[in-house]
Amino acid sequence: MNQLQTLLRRSMARRPIVLMVCAIGFGAVPAFGQTPAYRAPRTSDGHPNLNGIWQAMNTANWDLEAHAARQGLVLELGAVGAEPGGLSVVEGGTIPYLPAALAQRKENFQNRLKADPEIMCYLPGVPRATYMPYPFQIFQSDKAIAIAYEYDGAFRNIYLKDPGPPPVDTWMGQSVARWEGDTLVVDVTGLDERTWFDR
Repeated sequence: MNQLQTLLRRSMARRPIVLMVCAIGFGAVPAFGQTPAYRAPRTSDGHPNLNGIWQAMNTANWDLEAHAARQGLVLELGAVGAEPGGLSVVEGGTIPYLPAALAQRKENFQNRLKADPEIMCYLPGVPRATYMPYPFQIFQSDKAIAIAYEYDGAFRNIYLKDPGPPPVDTWMGQSVARWEGDTLVVDVTGLDERTWFDR
């Protein structure tokens, strides 16, 4: 019993020193451990360099909003055709649909095996082409940006100078961009009404 009490006293006597050393050590970490904020590589005009091959690694193509895993459309495929669950990629969590658009979304979901443009091998449209599970390549210069998508050979010109209204509606629409600081803001008009956000 005396040996146990002696060991406890010794360990208690050392504890303040250990705690003080830890406090000093941790107090110094932020000064030495901080890294500068990330700054993306730049093009010759000073904007972030987006050139390269990109791929969305999420489940947005299945559903932009949060969704549970569910059975696939073709039951015979079992787990191979199952739809994965995923988190929302929408700011605020949900898309603020108008009532008519929400009804159209529900109808699309019910008829997706026959109505989804992807199933019919049509172009995916914008923004869907960007978060489908296939890589795409961005080509950027000081005067223009273009995106070549793997899916169905889709191609998208992003104008940095507005050419005026689109002459016709198309699957990929007409994209016009502007830089707001380091953010590329792209406005898309002239989209074919048959394009979908997701499956």
